[in-house]
Amino acid sequence: MSNEDRYFQADRKPLLYRMTGVMVRFGLGVFFQKIELRHVGNIPARGPVVFVANHPNSIMDALLLGAVTRRKVNFIAHAGLFRWKPMAWFLRSCGVIPVHRRSDDPGKMDENLNTFKACYETLEAGESIGIFPEGTSDMLRKVKKVKTGAARIVLETEQRNGYDLGVALIPVGLHFFSRSRFRSRVLVNFGEPVPMVRFFTMYDTDPVAGVRILTDEIQSRLEVLTVNIRENELDRFVREIEFLYRDELKSTDPGTRAKSTVEEFVITQKIAECVQYYQDRQPERVAEMRERITDYRRKLDRLHLRDAMLRDHQSKATISRDMVRVLGLGLLGFPPALYGAANNLIPYLISEGFARMFLHERTKILTALLFGGGLAFVLFYGLQIAYVAHLFSWPWAVLYGISLPIAGFYTLAYLQLLRKYRRRVSLSFFLFTNKHLVIKMRRQRKQLIAAMNSVRDEYLALTGSATQRPTLQTPTP
Repeated sequence: MSNEDRYFQADRKPLLYRMTGVMVRFGLGVFFQKIELRHVGNIPARGPVVFVANHPNSIMDALLLGAVTRRKVNFIAHAGLFRWKPMAWFLRSCGVIPVHRRSDDPGKMDENLNTFKACYETLEAGESIGIFPEGTSDMLRKVKKVKTGAARIVLETEQRNGYDLGVALIPVGLHFFSRSRFRSRVLVNFGEPVPMVRFFTMYDTDPVAGVRILTDEIQSRLEVLTVNIRENELDRFVREIEFLYRDELKSTDPGTRAKSTVEEFVITQKIAECVQYYQDRQPERVAEMRERITDYRRKLDRLHLRDAMLRDHQSKATISRDMVRVLGLGLLGFPPALYGAANNLIPYLISEGFARMFLHERTKILTALLFGGGLAFVLFYGLQIAYVAHLFSWPWAVLYGISLPIAGFYTLAYLQLLRKYRRRVSLSFFLFTNKHLVIKMRRQRKQLIAAMNSVRDEYLALTGSATQRPTLQTPTP
């Protein structure tokens, strides 16, 4: 087999890797409400690839990236995961390559020569590598300083092969809409391959400069593919604006509703960019807007109201319909919801308890929920099904087993819908008894939205982005 044929053969996936991939994809499909892929066509079907991604959610990031790419991704992971021999065997069998971090053990940095050698050989075999060049995960929505390892691996591998290997360097942005909640959503945003030719010349002339400049390029591309907020306090402020303003920016075109995940991501990006723009130039305006939003939120909390309650103006007919829905949903939907709660409550509480163990390491909460919750539900479902089979028969036990997850998801949806209508009914009663306060709060909200609209229009004009306003409302995945 020629070198050229070897470089572009299909990925060879060992049986253990394929079996693990099936289980991970199934688990993620249950765990997340929606996994949205953007620009997935940027991934080459064959040939050597290096995926460089931001690192917001610990091990979950690797599981997600490996599940959605459909390539065999050989991830680079810190050596601490290899301390337990059975785990080390499993990880190596799945192609995971250990790397020693200076912060963990400075005395083992020389062993990373083997790491780089394994990476070179993996790429030369036409496979792909996954790297999280920030090194560690973080709760802040920003790309931390990217380390040089990814750039060194790509450039050194190409140099070893006369710059003729054709490694595709693909930046990937991972955006979790919640990092502590079951059935949340996630966006995997694939960037275009980095054009490498100009970096080859730099690397031949000055390897240190070539690595540094390519690392800077990776940094800037990851920042474009994620929500990148430099300061912790500004992140909180962006969340406050999202809370009030995101729905105002969403498209009203029914044809774009399927794109809501991408749309919400783009809106958050634009809000963050706008806030950073004014923080750099007119911080006093940012401080003033923060104070106005804080005052509004404080009043909502004091009155036990939610912003969503003030968005919709309710007529007497709407109020009557909501009350009928609450009563009907509460009565008719209660028996199956009770069945779902009775059969899922214990493993659900175990999952919650397991996740609370990682409150000091919040980037690991979703991973804890996935593995701890998955183990708890599988164990309890198995015991429950076996018990029903013992009491009755296996056909009844199979039907019962099928009903368990369905009833559990129904109960979650039931409780969410019931809370929604209950809030609307609560607002109705509050409106009748404190109409003047509701009117006052709606007026304050209207003024806030008007102020935000004014800042948005000014920002678009100042940055020359006025013609991009429709893109903000209807992004193209």
